[in-house]
Amino acid sequence: MTFSAIVYKNLKYNLARYISFYLVNSFIVAVLFMYGTLFFNDSIPDNTKSVFNFSFVAIVLFCIVFISYTQTYFVKFRGKEFGVYLTLGMTARDLKKMTRRENIIIISISLLTGITAGLLFSRMFYLILGKLLKTIEYSIGFDSFLLTIGVFLPIYIISTFFTERYLTKLSIIEVIQSSSKKEVATANPFVGLVSILLFGLALYLLPKIYTDEIFDGSKAMLALCAMVVLASPFFIFGTLISTCQLFIRKFPRVYNNNLLVLSNLAHRFLSYRTILYVVSLMVSLGVFLIGVGYTIHKNTVTFNDLERPYDFMFVEDGIYNHVSPDEMREVIEDSGGKIEKYAVLEYLSLPIYKMKDGKVKTGERTYFNGVLVSERNYNKHMAANKDVKQGSMLDVFLDGGEIQTKPAEDVMFLMNKKSVQSPGTSFDEANITMSSSDFFRQVDPADVFTVSKDRIQSDMAQFANLEYTNAYSTYHIYVVDDADYEMIRRKSGYPDTSKYHLINLASGDKNKIFAEMLRTLREANHADESIWKDKTFLGGPKNERTLLEAYRPFSKAEKVEIDVQINGVFYFSMAFLGALLLISSSIVLFYKIVTDIAEETQRITILRKIGITNREMTQNLTKQLKLIFSVPAIFGVAMALYYIALVNTNYSKIHYTMLQALYVVAVYLFLQVLFYFGLKRKYLSSLND
Repeated sequence: MTFSAIVYKNLKYNLARYISFYLVNSFIVAVLFMYGTLFFNDSIPDNTKSVFNFSFVAIVLFCIVFISYTQTYFVKFRGKEFGVYLTLGMTARDLKKMTRRENIIIISISLLTGITAGLLFSRMFYLILGKLLKTIEYSIGFDSFLLTIGVFLPIYIISTFFTERYLTKLSIIEVIQSSSKKEVATANPFVGLVSILLFGLALYLLPKIYTDEIFDGSKAMLALCAMVVLASPFFIFGTLISTCQLFIRKFPRVYNNNLLVLSNLAHRFLSYRTILYVVSLMVSLGVFLIGVGYTIHKNTVTFNDLERPYDFMFVEDGIYNHVSPDEMREVIEDSGGKIEKYAVLEYLSLPIYKMKDGKVKTGERTYFNGVLVSERNYNKHMAANKDVKQGSMLDVFLDGGEIQTKPAEDVMFLMNKKSVQSPGTSFDEANITMSSSDFFRQVDPADVFTVSKDRIQSDMAQFANLEYTNAYSTYHIYVVDDADYEMIRRKSGYPDTSKYHLINLASGDKNKIFAEMLRTLREANHADESIWKDKTFLGGPKNERTLLEAYRPFSKAEKVEIDVQINGVFYFSMAFLGALLLISSSIVLFYKIVTDIAEETQRITILRKIGITNREMTQNLTKQLKLIFSVPAIFGVAMALYYIALVNTNYSKIHYTMLQALYVVAVYLFLQVLFYFGLKRKYLSSLND
């Protein structure tokens, strides 16, 4: 009989197993292809794609683990078959040759059907979300095919190589027994306890380092804690049941009633360790991506109301947007608008530097200057009664932005820009940190207004709309005593101050009114119609045109429309990728549980011989399945919520974010419960058969 005939007969006889193996590989190919259609989609902004890098690592890890496991299981399950071939005179080389031919067939068909399935399902996903998000376009490029083949083939080939080495090292008896050999590993409760302690410590330290509360926000410590958080669960899963047994033994009745479940799970959690770890990682990342994307998209209008209390805003400085409030009032009223409030907040825009532990950060003012407001103007604008002492400062954050924290650095305003000596421009623009002695060798201390960190108070208020360009930012302002403000103003030598023009309408067509405002300000700046066409312009190389572009007025209605589009694209990307990871995690766990049915059947047969009833067996199996199924889901969800809270630790909008994230978690857990009952039914019926 030829090798081709043997391969054909194997395919025919073990068709069900081959189909299962083929479907798993097709699914992996489809996942990779769908990821490629998203990553290489030109309608997805590059800043959104930045989050794909970590997701790509998770997907590749998933492919490695799943392909390796399925290949090992497939070969192990065919142990008796291979043993018969070896007994009849086949060599290990002949087996390798046969499995290679089988793999070539499976790889070819898997790539073909997997890519076809990826095309179909990615198209369906785009159609569903595309109806909600008009800016998403479906496109297929050569890069998607290249990514799919370039990731799948190397992993599959390397996994096949190690599987072949496994075959060549076994004797005939070992090959025959491999299908019934248990996956036994050693559980060390001490390792589990240490892992839990390190995991808890890292969870506690991570947000404190992230917010610079400890270790000065060290990136090395942040990375170390993040690695501990990611790696510890692998060891925790392996010793989870053994560690729990140490405590449950103190309650003999509970321990005796669950003896069978605990002993079997201690073994199963060891054999499941890698699978459970990868599944929990995929669940946490999937829920995190969908949760973040959904909360940002869902709260677009809410966040805009928090961050932008005014319908319109424009900035007037010494060069741009010279239009008086009376002129702008007339423009708005002539356009059919009725003004509810027109506020003007005067401020000084000066180079700002931060000093800590004898080091000066010059890069703090690379993109925009600091904003100084007098106590009198601030109190008038906010109808407040703040009392800022001379030589002190009030740091006011815009409500809706970052939560104010205790100042950790001294703040310095350069009152006379001519004070900067060699190296001049490079000093002004470079993102560097230098010693204070070097700084003051180039800057006259008399030209620097310095406020030490212990004389800086923090507050939060909606004093303007939250906007930023390469010319200015309204993220926060510094309020100083009136005498200090006048002194700084005199020394700065600026003939004119800058002003925030802030307008709320009682009625009127906001789009029409904003168009007239743009026209009026273009005329004031002697600009043509080509300026301010780009609604999303934020920055670029500084020149005369880009600076004028940076002073474009802002409309809250226009901003909401833009944010809905941008956040919609972001949500689509995160939902697509997150759903891909969650579906993959469920398939991995499903495959692992179903493929272990044969092992469970043998154990059930033995237990029935010692008098275990079907009812008792069903109860024990159900408890096992609940734990195996729920541990990665619950752990993954908990970690996802932790990560979402972590990245929003410093923001006042965290409660909005967490509320929407809980909706995502509720939907996921509901779907998982449905999946569990379906899997439980199949699992128990298969065992009974």
